[in-house]
Amino acid sequence: MNTDTDYRLLGPVEAWRAGRRLTLGGPKPRALLAALLLEPGRVVSVDALIDAIWDDRPPDTARSLIQSYVSALRRALSADAIETRPPGYLIHADATLVDRVEFERLAVQGRQAAADGDHAAAARLLGDALSLWRGPALGGIGETLRAMADQLEEARQAALEERIAAELAQTGRETDLVAELTALVAKHPTRERLRGQLMLALYRLGRQADAITVYAEGRDVLAEELGIDPGPDLRRMHEAILRADEALLPGAADAPDPASSREAIVVPVAALLPPTIGDFTGRDAQLAEVRAALSGPRDAMPVVVLSGPGGVGKSTLGVRAAHQVADAYPDGQLYAELRGATDPVAPGEVLGRLLYALGADPPDGDAERRDLFRSLVAGRRVLLVLDDAASESQVRPLLPGSATCGVLITARARLGALPCTHRADLDVLDTGPGTELLGRVAGERHVRDEPDAARRIVELCGGLPLAIRIAGARLATRRHWTARMLADRLADEHHRLDELAVGDLEVRAGLGMSYRALDAPARTALRRLGLLAAPDVAAWVVTALLDVPEAEADRVVEQLIDAQLLHCTGVDRAGQPRYRPHDLVRVYAAERADAEDPPAERA
Repeated sequence: MNTDTDYRLLGPVEAWRAGRRLTLGGPKPRALLAALLLEPGRVVSVDALIDAIWDDRPPDTARSLIQSYVSALRRALSADAIETRPPGYLIHADATLVDRVEFERLAVQGRQAAADGDHAAAARLLGDALSLWRGPALGGIGETLRAMADQLEEARQAALEERIAAELAQTGRETDLVAELTALVAKHPTRERLRGQLMLALYRLGRQADAITVYAEGRDVLAEELGIDPGPDLRRMHEAILRADEALLPGAADAPDPASSREAIVVPVAALLPPTIGDFTGRDAQLAEVRAALSGPRDAMPVVVLSGPGGVGKSTLGVRAAHQVADAYPDGQLYAELRGATDPVAPGEVLGRLLYALGADPPDGDAERRDLFRSLVAGRRVLLVLDDAASESQVRPLLPGSATCGVLITARARLGALPCTHRADLDVLDTGPGTELLGRVAGERHVRDEPDAARRIVELCGGLPLAIRIAGARLATRRHWTARMLADRLADEHHRLDELAVGDLEVRAGLGMSYRALDAPARTALRRLGLLAAPDVAAWVVTALLDVPEAEADRVVEQLIDAQLLHCTGVDRAGQPRYRPHDLVRVYAAERADAEDPPAERA
C-alpha cells in the first residue's frame, strides 16, 4: 500500500515523497484528493465527490471526469493509492503522514495537558500543532470544499487561543504575548476570547488603562459590525479589571481564561414571548390539550406541534398557550419566528439569536451553536416556542436535549417525521365562535343589531379566523358601514379577496405563500379545482384535470393536503375519499386560473 507519502491539507493541497513534491494536476484533481483525505479509511461515494468538486453546478460529464482525475492521481501517487470500492473510492494513506490528522492529535494532547494543569506542555504541544500550518487550509483548489476549509480554519483559531491561554497560565509570559495578541486582535476584531486575553496580558503588565481601551474598542466594533454587545465572559473580564480583582494576577489559582469557560455563563431568565391578544375566541378544547401536554407529568421532553392552513390561528393559540404554562418553565421562555411560509431562517441563525437571549456568545459553527444551546438549557425548565416552521430539518437542530424543557411548534405542514408528544390540527371556526370573534373585533353592536348579516360574514369568510379578524377590523374602522353592507361586498367572489385586506393583514398574501410553495402540477391542479363548481371531488377527478396517471394524481392530492390547501370531507359510496378546498382557497385558485391559464384551457 501507498504509506510513504506525506499528505498536506493545512495550506496548499500537496503530496510529498522522499523530499519531493508530487505533481497532482490542477485544482479539480487536488480537490478530489482532499475530499478523500478528509474521510480517511472511508469510502467516499462518487456523488459526494461530485458535490465536493462542483457544488451544485456539475457538468454532464462529471462522472467520467471523476474517473479521469482518479487515474491521474494513481499515476502521481501509486497504482494502489486509491481503491475503487462501490459506491465510490477509498484512499490508502498512513494517518500519521496526513498533517490534518497530526494536527488534531497534537491539539488533543495539548488540551489534555492543560486539563491536567501542565500548562508548559500544553503550550508546547499546541504550538507544535500550529506549526504544521503553511497557509489557509485546502489552498489552491478554488472555492470547492469551502465549508470544510472554514471548519479547519476555526480549529486552527481555537488551537491558537488555547495555546495563548496555556501561556497566560504560566508566570512571566505577558510581555512576549502582548505584541502577538495586538496583531491578532487587529486581524480578528470580533473574536472576544483573543480580546479578553489581550486585556488580561495588558492588565498584568500594569497597563490597566490600555486594557480598558481595548474593551471599549471591542464594544464599538461588535456594535458597528454585528449589532451586538460584548458577551458575558468579556464583560466579566472588563468588570474584574475595573475592580482590580486579585484573581487576574499571574499564578492565581482561579485566574480566568477569557471567553473559554462555558461553565461560567450564568443563564438569565429569558422572556421572549410576544403578547397574547385580548380578543382570543374559541379553541378552548385545543388550548386545554396543549396546556396539559406542556405542563403535565413527563418522562421525556414534551414536543407539541400545532398545524393548520395559513390564517387559522396557529400562532395566536400557540402564544396564548405558552403564556398560560409559563409558570411551569421558570427558567425562561424562548421564542423564534422561523418564517417557514416565506423565507425560512437557517437553524444556525436561529441558534445564534437564542444563545444571545441566554447571555452566551454564539460560536461560529452551527454544530458548536447547537451543542452550546443544549448545554445551557440542560436541566433547566425552559419553554421553546418555534413559530411558523418550514420542515422537520429546520426544527431538529433547535430542539433541546433535556426532558426538563418543553417545545411548542406551529407550522402549516404537519411535520409528520418529527417525534412529538402531542399534535393538534386546527380547523376553521364554526359559525358561533366565528361570530363571537367578529363581535369582539368589530364591536358587539354589529352582531347584536344585525345577527343574520354577521353570521353571513363569517360564512363568506369560510370561518377562517384571519379573514374574520380582517372583516371585523374593516367594520370597526368604517363607522358608516353596516354588517349587511360588508356581507354584500363579500358576496361578490371576484372581489372577495380584495375586501379581505386591512393594514398589513391580507388573506390573499397568505394563500399566495402556500400556492408558490407547490410544484407546477400541484399549482395547476389547484387552479383547475378552483374553476369547478362541485362541492367536493375524488382523486380520479385530479387524474382527469391533469391528464396524468393515477399515481401522479395521488401524489398531487397528497401535496395539496400537506400544504393545507385541500382537506378530506369523507368517503363516498365507492369507498373513495372526497376532497375540497376551503372556500377562500377556491376563490384564490380561480383568480390564479384567470391570471395564468388561457381561456381555452379554462374552458
